[in-house]
Amino acid sequence: MPIREANFFEIPAIGSICSAAFFEEDLFGRTMHPHRHKYPEDFTFFWQGMVRKNWTDWRKRMLVACTKDEMTGKEKLVGMAIWHRQGEGGKKMELASYDPRKLITPLAKQANTLTSHLYPNRAADLANLDILERGFPFCMHHWASKPDEPFSRSENWYLSLLAVHPDHQGEGFGRELVEWGIKEADNEGVCASVMSSYGTDPFYLKHGFDEVIGDATEGDGNPLKGVKGGSILFRWPKKN
Repeated sequence: MPIREANFFEIPAIGSICSAAFFEEDLFGRTMHPHRHKYPEDFTFFWQGMVRKNWTDWRKRMLVACTKDEMTGKEKLVGMAIWHRQGEGGKKMELASYDPRKLITPLAKQANTLTSHLYPNRAADLANLDILERGFPFCMHHWASKPDEPFSRSENWYLSLLAVHPDHQGEGFGRELVEWGIKEADNEGVCASVMSSYGTDPFYLKHGFDEVIGDATEGDGNPLKGVKGGSILFRWPKKN
């Protein structure tokens, strides 16, 4: 089951994988897109825009899991992950100011803006589209270093997104995508972290993460209160 870095032309296929994987998920589905059953194509457009936005952040690595299509014999994408290097290690991955690849960022923003005007997101509750960003301040303290710990929590590989198409879940693709980031974190001797969807804690604990350390839905005034999921899991620094 080969795992490799994605390329720009695979964004539509990656967005479709995310749409299928998160269609019934509580945050991206019920909370942010209550009208997705009526407008499923808008839910897919949302994910394509999300993938395009993440593509331009050079601190992130977007991976895809591939298999062979039984009908055509050609490669087929069935899973994806975005691993985000946070902290000083992430800053070192950023492009220099003169790097021509930085031109991609404004172009991607323009593409997303144009798409949002041409294809308004009818599946969404517009008041909740930014609920995740508004909820982050209530849980960011979990990534702050502790005086009694001999390592920095802020130096970590964060699994910001993991999706496997429902037709291929349980076949090991998710495990492979998780192990990529776990190995990167272990090689650097830094943490790995993830904020899980509802019901996925056992999967992450089985495949490299050490413990659940918090919940992203807790805290007075947290807009995520009542959303299912949101466990924060860490793998503590290890050296291979």
